Amino acid sequence: MKRKFGALEKVDADLSYKADFAGQYTQYESQRHVFVQAPTSATDMGVVFFRDLIDFIAHVADCYPLETANFPEDLIQLLSLQHEHLVSELLEKVVGSLVLLRRKDIIDSPRLLQTLFPLLVTTPSKSLRAFLYKKCLSDLRTSNAKVTNHRLNRTFQTVLSNLLTSDRTSSKGLWAVKFTRELWKRQIWTDSKAVEIMKEASLADNEKIIIGGVRFFLGGDKEREELEDESSDEDAINMGKIKHQVGINKKTKKKARQMESAIATVKRRERKKKQPHPLNFSAFHLLHDPQGFAESLFFKHLQSSKSKLNLEQKLLVLQLVSRLVGLHKLTVMSLYSYFIKYLTPRQPSVTSFLASLAQATHNLIPPDVLESLVKKIADEFVSEAVAPEVASAGLNAIREICVRQPLAINKTLLQDL
Repeated sequence: MKRKFGALEKVDADLSYKADFAGQYTQYESQRHVFVQAPTSATDMGVVFFRDLIDFIAHVADCYPLETANFPEDLIQLLSLQHEHLVSELLEKVVGSLVLLRRKDIIDSPRLLQTLFPLLVTTPSKSLRAFLYKKCLSDLRTSNAKVTNHRLNRTFQTVLSNLLTSDRTSSKGLWAVKFTRELWKRQIWTDSKAVEIMKEASLADNEKIIIGGVRFFLGGDKEREELEDESSDEDAINMGKIKHQVGINKKTKKKARQMESAIATVKRRERKKKQPHPLNFSAFHLLHDPQGFAESLFFKHLQSSKSKLNLEQKLLVLQLVSRLVGLHKLTVMSLYSYFIKYLTPRQPSVTSFLASLAQATHNLIPPDVLESLVKKIADEFVSEAVAPEVASAGLNAIREICVRQPLAINKTLLQDL
């Protein structure tokens, strides 16, 4: 009898909660109707009341799946159609509620990103953009935390690629650069599709997007290594400190368990360090067509008179082209004649130009192409009239070029030097 009575009490309690929830949900629907009809006429009290109702329903939506079947779609429509008229607190609450519904598996990641990303690239609000970017990035990281979510990654990568290629002059493509660079740095995206997105960014018509793509290729792997070093430093366990605390404090089962857990964690990390590191292919090796990419970069951003890049930006592009040519042993013959006008001690950042020329040299380049460049460096940099540091820079550049292509210098010039 006691069991039956307890079960009946539980049923009554559930029914009373359900009735209370139904009342709250009815109020939510009436408030939503008011906001949809006239979002700008809502009072401050009305906004706070509506925000609290959304927050309440989002937290208990998994307990009443039938009653809240339309709730996610209501929020998505409210966000998509009325985001310009909603106050920032309510906007953030709607976005936060959608993220909460995603964590409860009421909606999936593609649906959440399909809702937030279009708003991210169109809204003029800087604070809302930062908030949406943070939520989208967090969801992508969470979805790939245990197992790589290939389907979600491919879908989102296609969206970013289309964003870049649909309008090469638009600044919206910066979001493709930001997402790809961050996810690459955290080794969530490690495939060739991510590299192709940054390749398209490097060939855009917007200066900021171009430089974002170029900097990715010049420093993406370095950022990864720095992030790994930072995470290992942050997670380091001080075993000496733990042993000291155990020795001087009162011994309890809880302290013993903490000590065992710390020892197990340290041993696990040591085993992980001794394991062979998985191959971390550089972005350069994942390019499908490095020859075409190097030629497109050179002719579009360096040789073209329509290029809007300044000297500093052109130098970054030149470093990328030179690294591609040197690494893959490519042949871009116009590149070497491009260097001629910059090989003078009076040229700003001339050491960077010299380094790029050396980097673009390999044993498949015809010696006669490089011979004129080496002679130009010798005439401009290596003479009694120039300062010692200038002569040193010139000699170092000639040495690096000749290491890569020994036939780049003739016997007469070699004897003179």
